[in-house]
Amino acid sequence: MRSLSSYQRQRHNLTVFIASLEADLVRLQDTAKVVEQRISATQSSLSRAEASWRDASQRMLTYRTEHQGLPPTSLRNDAVYRSITSSLASYRRQMLNLKDSLASQKQLLDDVSTTQQQIISAKERERNSLTATITKSQQELIRLRSNKKTLQEELQKKQQSARRVRTLINDLVAKERARDAERKRREEAQRSKRSRMGTSPSSREDDVRTGPTPQRDGFRTNSLPWPTPTTALLHGYGTYRNPETGTTLENPGIDIKAAMGTRVTCVAKGDVSSVTWLPGYGSLVIIDHGNGFRTVYANLATVAVKSGSKVQSGTLVGTSGENIDGKLVHFEVWYGRERQNPLTYLR
Repeated sequence: MRSLSSYQRQRHNLTVFIASLEADLVRLQDTAKVVEQRISATQSSLSRAEASWRDASQRMLTYRTEHQGLPPTSLRNDAVYRSITSSLASYRRQMLNLKDSLASQKQLLDDVSTTQQQIISAKERERNSLTATITKSQQELIRLRSNKKTLQEELQKKQQSARRVRTLINDLVAKERARDAERKRREEAQRSKRSRMGTSPSSREDDVRTGPTPQRDGFRTNSLPWPTPTTALLHGYGTYRNPETGTTLENPGIDIKAAMGTRVTCVAKGDVSSVTWLPGYGSLVIIDHGNGFRTVYANLATVAVKSGSKVQSGTLVGTSGENIDGKLVHFEVWYGRERQNPLTYLR
């Protein structure tokens, strides 16, 4: 029999893959719109070229009628005849090029449409696999809860994952500070170079380009929306006791009661730093808000964002899942390397 962690990891991989497929669909839809606009523009250009060709043909017909009986050499030497002939040839080449371009664009649109259908089919298959995996995961949870020993083991995994989250946060902070130090080093090098050359920044543009990055305001007390529609807590910040095992556990965030599939949304704008999976924490998303604060959204059944993507307050992060403690969303707030009580900031 497969372990709970195995099912949860598979669920995470499936949901991340589905999110990637959905992002690909959005890009293909944008591509299709651009191609459709180009096809429309090309068709308009082709219609104008055809109208110009017909007009030139009519002028040639009129010219030949008016000069009927003249020798061909006389016609070919006439400036008006040469001009009309040149226009006809030019419009003919233009029409051929536009028709070739139109055919290529239509083929591209067909290819995009085919790819879209393939992705939609793949997404449907993955969703079916995800549904089956979630069902098996829930069945395994029921089995684990009935055995105090295995329940204790799962709770220990959850505590280990809590320490792993701290490590992830510390790594992100370290990388951020390294980037800031490198940026300051480059700015100092630029200032030294200007000093040696006997110049100094004299324009506002120089100040903006080389000056330090302005520090944005941090989160204020009771300033953030809840990540879920519900505000009922299963476990608050700090220690709590598991009633089945009697174990006292440390909660680095809050556990919000939420039915399976509840929407989980971002509490403020930022960048997705990490999308990963941890035993007992399930699918987990870390968002950097650019003001020293980071938020963590865990025990997600599905994930709707990708690492590196930008999010706004209210952006869908994923949907809630179930772990050994129940149906919940785990939410954390960090300032630098220090965890915070989320209830301080939620309104």
